[in-house]
Amino acid sequence: MTISNGPRFSLALLLALLGAGCHATDGPREDSQTNWLRACQVDAQCGGSLVCLCGACTRVCDSDASCAALPGSSCIAASDARSIALCAGNAPSAAALCIPSCVDGSCAAGQTCMAQICAPLGPPGAKVAIDSNVHFQTLRGLGATVGYAEDEITLHPRKAALYRAMFADLGLSVLRFRNRYGYLGADNLSSAVEIAREAAASSGQSPLLLLTSWTPPQTLKANASLICQGNTATCTLAQAAGGGFDYPGYARYWRASLDAYQKAGLVPDYIGIQNNPDWVPTSAEFAEACKFLPSEGTAPVTVNGATVNVRFPGFNEALTAVLDQFSGLSSPPKVVAPEVTAANLLADYVAALDLSRVDAISHHLYGTDPTAVDPRTLQALDGLSARYERPLFQTEMQADGFGTAVLLHNALTIEGASVYLQTVLTGPASSPYLNPTALITLGPDDFVLEAPYHAMRHFAYFTKPGWVRVAADSSTPELLSSAWLSPAADALSVVLINTSLAPLTTELDPGPWPTSQVVRTVFDGSERSMNLGPLSADHLVPLPARSIVTVAFGE
Repeated sequence: MTISNGPRFSLALLLALLGAGCHATDGPREDSQTNWLRACQVDAQCGGSLVCLCGACTRVCDSDASCAALPGSSCIAASDARSIALCAGNAPSAAALCIPSCVDGSCAAGQTCMAQICAPLGPPGAKVAIDSNVHFQTLRGLGATVGYAEDEITLHPRKAALYRAMFADLGLSVLRFRNRYGYLGADNLSSAVEIAREAAASSGQSPLLLLTSWTPPQTLKANASLICQGNTATCTLAQAAGGGFDYPGYARYWRASLDAYQKAGLVPDYIGIQNNPDWVPTSAEFAEACKFLPSEGTAPVTVNGATVNVRFPGFNEALTAVLDQFSGLSSPPKVVAPEVTAANLLADYVAALDLSRVDAISHHLYGTDPTAVDPRTLQALDGLSARYERPLFQTEMQADGFGTAVLLHNALTIEGASVYLQTVLTGPASSPYLNPTALITLGPDDFVLEAPYHAMRHFAYFTKPGWVRVAADSSTPELLSSAWLSPAADALSVVLINTSLAPLTTELDPGPWPTSQVVRTVFDGSERSMNLGPLSADHLVPLPARSIVTVAFGE
């Protein structure tokens, strides 16, 4: 499907962010392309019939004839992607502008060629150096949780286009499904099977499949319900008839789940036995949950206004029972654990586990502020991964578009995660609430690609499982940079994120790659996954405020 632009942004703020200063006496002459498309802040710096729009001296027009005196230019509408590219990801206030073409890639001094037009460009404020000989983790995949929208995806009237958007156009390579086996009235597994099949068909590769339980069935819950709402003492595993927690029943449930999914046609690569085992919804929330401590024991909880000690089952004991139940399988799934809500809870749960039976250490990033990420917490996770020699999977997190880009970068570069999953792949049309942190929002007749979709795309579309992160050093902390090398070393993708509120021209030194493609998204503007063309000969990349750029190189 076509990737569309979003809402417009304030021109006043654009001028403040984008305008590069120049002296009023440096006004351009209209008969010279070199002089007329100069950087500016106010009309007085442009002279004659030219005006200062989007930080450039140009002319408002209504036809190509209006631009005849300006060599090589044509009248380009404000809604055109080329005008939006000139205006740093926002549509200009004028209906159309005279903008010079650079189809051959050449522009005057002080300009750069992008989106097939010339634009003024300031001096570089940052530099990124790539060293493809310095290797870090291998990427297992990037993806999202299907969750509660399985049936709405498979029944959507534009599901063919939806599948293309999710997989071929986005590049997702990991799908996380909510285990709903045994849920009365919701245990039809055919939707999950179709989605996994279409993912493989659309992308040309089988996705990595993760199956996780949000809660065991009602019969295994102390509150006899899938849902918890402030009932901490009973939002947990039921007691067995002979006393003690029903670990055997929980293990049989998981073995039956695996058999049912495999019989339906979905064979998970990994399982997670319980999502958010440390969490119980508050009385203001309404969600599926089941609390486990790292190991069986007691914990203080509030019941009817009083604090009491309540005994809870252990995640370690439950996982051991499940894996023992799998012992007869010829090809049991791998295990991710413990999928706790926050990174700072991970060490306690991991310490209780037999890591010889766990294939990946998994966690979520709830409570992490994308604008104030604590690198020490993520560095500690990297230490856990090294100590136990297990890859790190970030299996559930949500944020807006810019926040998703920043969290992806930090999880992949500081933590060294091999997998990153967004919480919601598709926000269901049946929900009364819009979820702008979903990658895609479903409507009854169509769907919308949200800003996080494009943040994810800048990483996922331009990499594949098996690619290796290599050194990408930025000269300024406002610019986040990462680089990914293909297994055959014949392709390289560099992802740059400008976290500041000012534009940042970046000099990229990737090495002698023969071809390149520059793609940009401006989160505070309307530009989304815009192909700006090849990297300029001077290797300069324009990054507006709060934007992300991927530069993809290949043989």
